[in-house]
Parts: sequence; C-alpha cells; structure tokens
Amino acid sequence: MKLSDKISGAIERMSPKKLLALCGLAAILVFLIIYFILSAAFSDKKEEKPAAAAMVPVIEASRDIGPQTVITEDMVKAVEVSSNLVPSGALTDKMAVVGKKAGTSIMEGDVITTRKLSQKAGGFVGLIPDGMRAVSFSVNDVTGVSGFAKPGDKVDILLVTSREGMDRITSKILLKDVLILAVNKSSGTPQPQSQNTDKDGKGMPSGSAPRTNTSSASMGTPSVVTVALTPYDAAKLIASTQIGQLQMLLRPSNDEGDHYVGYYVIPLPKAEQPQPAPQAAPQPVYAAPQPSQSASAPAVSISSGGASSGFSGIEVIRGTNVSRGQ
Repeated sequence: MKLSDKISGAIERMSPKKLLALCGLAAILVFLIIYFILSAAFSDKKEEKPAAAAMVPVIEASRDIGPQTVITEDMVKAVEVSSNLVPSGALTDKMAVVGKKAGTSIMEGDVITTRKLSQKAGGFVGLIPDGMRAVSFSVNDVTGVSGFAKPGDKVDILLVTSREGMDRITSKILLKDVLILAVNKSSGTPQPQSQNTDKDGKGMPSGSAPRTNTSSASMGTPSVVTVALTPYDAAKLIASTQIGQLQMLLRPSNDEGDHYVGYYVIPLPKAEQPQPAPQAAPQPVYAAPQPSQSASAPAVSISSGGASSGFSGIEVIRGTNVSRGQ
C-alpha cells in the first residue's frame, strides 16, 4: 500500500476539527520555514549606529555680505554645528575673518570658508581692481550728479571745454563705464547697526534693508570722487581737468552697452569790430568884443620936459584933444 494512500485514508477518517487544526499547524510550519530562509538570505551585517557627532565652532555670516565688501565684526558670528556638517575650509576664528574682503556673495547663515574670502589685501586698497589705479577729482552738486552716485556705481565722465578749436565749445564723452571707489571719504563699507530704526527710534518693518554709509546723506555734499582707472586713463583724466570741466553721467545698473559716442559742438558768435565813436558837433566860439577906438581909455603920457620942449608938466590926451598941465 502506498504512503500517499495511507495519508489520504487517515485524512478521510479525521473529524473536521482535527482537519482544521492540522491545516493551521501546517500553515505555521510553512511560515516559520519561509521566515528562517529569508532571514538567512538577508543576514548581512547591520550598520552600527553612528555615535553622536561632536559640535564644532565655526564662523557664520549674520547678514548678507556683497562681493568686494570688507567684513566687519558685526557681519559675522560664532556658532556651533555638528562636525559632519562642517564644510571644507571652514574658519573657526572670528579674528581670521574680520578685516578680510568677501570674494563672492555670502548669504546670511552661510559658514564662511577660505574660498569665500578674497585673497587680495583688505581695506580700501583691496577695493581697487587688478591693473587699475585709484584717482580722485573734484566735483560739486551739479557735476557730481547731486550726490546720487555712490561707491560701487558706474559712471561716464564728460569733458566740457572751449580750448578745442576757435570760437566753439565742445562737450564729449571722455571715459566710459568708470567704477566709483569712494565719494569724499566714504568707500561703501557697511556700518555696524544692531537694529533697524527710523528717525523716531521705532523699529523698522521686517525685511527693511539695513542702512549703510553709502547713502547720500551720510556722504554729505560731494566734493571729491575717487574712481578706478587704468594708468593711461588716469593720466587722460588728470590732464583734462586743466582744460575744462568734468561732468559725471550716472549709468543705470542694467546698462552694459558702450557703443554710443557722445560729442557736441556749440559755435560761438564772432566778435564784432568796434565802431568809431561819433564825433561831437563843434561848439561855437564866442570872442569878447573889442572896445571901439572912440571909447578907448584916455592915453596919458608923462613927459619930463627938456631943453627942446621949453616946459615941464603933464600931457593928457583925450581922443584928438591934448591938454597940458603943470
């Protein structure tokens, strides 16, 4: 008798309850077999749970910092971050950042690294682009665009002179796209300001930009402007100050074209020949009337007499009458 026949006969003789229990036992057995098989197949070493990362102090930007801006103490702060979040080259000493110039835009909350700092010298010298020179010239409220030109802006410089040709005034673009480094003694470095307040001391709305010393109010009336020029253009600018007046033209921030040529000539009227002054009419000359002979004063002659005359005395002549007296 076969084994399968014996098993089927035993199952037929079982009651429904026993059959149900046998099925449940078989299901549990199959589940355990599958569980152990899968556990053995995926029995790779479990990753060890990393230990808590140590906290490391780093220097972080406390506000947005523009490129070519000298970093001051109020622009950065020291914070602690997890060591696994520290970027390569992060600076941990605050004094290693203060006084340096940002080589790129640094946003608030960014960890300051050596790559984000400019390798140029700090201070005003660090603001001068490579190959350029800082040169200053005098302006006033009119030629200085009423103080609206600020450090970091670009301007064109116009020359107005009367020495290029006779009887004319010329106005021409002398230099284009010139970078302003400073106005008076303001070089555009943001000033420390712990809180944005208005003139009444009240808090400014959130999102208001912090004030810097580049505003026209803080710079005062423009009198001297310092720009960055090549040595050739610097010599050209200084020589032009001796022959005419310089006028700045403020460029818009989105204007990058320099294809235009500005030149204008105003002819002056020729000087007229001076006309001879009209001669005055001759004045009549009046002569004093001569006295007539009849009204002439009597001639009086005094004679001392002599041997020939035979007498001595006074001789009076009135017209044709002659009288003598002793």
